Amino acid sequence: MIAREHHFVPQFYLRGFSTDGKRITLFNVRRGKLIHGASIKHQCSRRNFYAFAPDLESTFANIEGVTSSIMRSIGENDALPAVESEHRAILLMFTVLQYLRTASAARPMDIMTDYYAKTVLAESGRERGIDLEDYIVKQKNSVALPLSGAGNVFALAADLKVHLYVNHTARRFITSDAPVVLHNQYCEGIDFQGVLGWACRGLQVILPLSPSHLVLLFDGGVYKVGASHRGRDVTHIRDVRDVDQFNLLQMLNAQENVYLKDSGIDPNLEKEYRQLASKRPATRMRIVETEHVKIDDGRLSSLVHHYEPLLPLKFAVSDITIRRDARRRPLFERSMLYRDGRAKPFGNTSGRVPRGAKRYAVSRILDK
Repeated sequence: MIAREHHFVPQFYLRGFSTDGKRITLFNVRRGKLIHGASIKHQCSRRNFYAFAPDLESTFANIEGVTSSIMRSIGENDALPAVESEHRAILLMFTVLQYLRTASAARPMDIMTDYYAKTVLAESGRERGIDLEDYIVKQKNSVALPLSGAGNVFALAADLKVHLYVNHTARRFITSDAPVVLHNQYCEGIDFQGVLGWACRGLQVILPLSPSHLVLLFDGGVYKVGASHRGRDVTHIRDVRDVDQFNLLQMLNAQENVYLKDSGIDPNLEKEYRQLASKRPATRMRIVETEHVKIDDGRLSSLVHHYEPLLPLKFAVSDITIRRDARRRPLFERSMLYRDGRAKPFGNTSGRVPRGAKRYAVSRILDK
């Protein structure tokens, strides 16, 4: 098979942040360096990234073709597609797929493959004098697993409200090689479990469409966004601090590069971006192991919990507020809810351990 360069962020999307449609300015977060005139053709791509499914690239191309037209219409009219229209559904589908198809989505699969492989092989490795830490175990097609669940994720995301931000400030929206950012303002402060699942209460999904337009998907049962409670789905931003909040999410969430338009006009931009990049979390996956306990047949068993912690910021956009009834719930209860308000399986809002349940002491916590 001839190696092909597969783009996990579409070229048409990046062109929206370019001045000439061919080249783009980027900030490499690891090197802390601003680079002008990078070729869009070679951004956000890997060789044979989707080789496990030969028809996947053409499927993406079909969706991207329609989405490109939808985004162009949004930019020209400062308006979203009509509620329950086919175009709004396609915009949602594009957002979900964009989240699932990136190198960032593949990375947790590699981390967990490495962790479980070394856990299973630990004893035999010791017997053979092999230090497993000298090796990294990866899946051949690590992005295949998140993409395999796209249909389920799309169904879960379908109840999210959609809101458009139109930027009228001098500070433009930026994007990254992981442009769809998941956050949960409602659950900020919860660090003992994940709260970024697509069914979680309080989920927020952010995708910049261009330097002047950004889409927010949000839990309408928790948040009021602008005049969303009155049926309005567009907010015009005139406070640069709101733009900064959205841009900080991109900086914190990016894997390698942040992309921006017309950066050459600000000589202090590289320094500013370095300061923002210093806030990036060192790790993005947490693995919690419990102590081993004996089960009925005498074997030892333990629990493993892995999740993606929230990005390290207190998200504050001026027109996003938490509804009064949602605020009444104590913080620890919020992580136990689905978006329809039901308790999650084995959820418990009393603060007490249910009858018959066991507590497992934590053995160690690994941040990857």
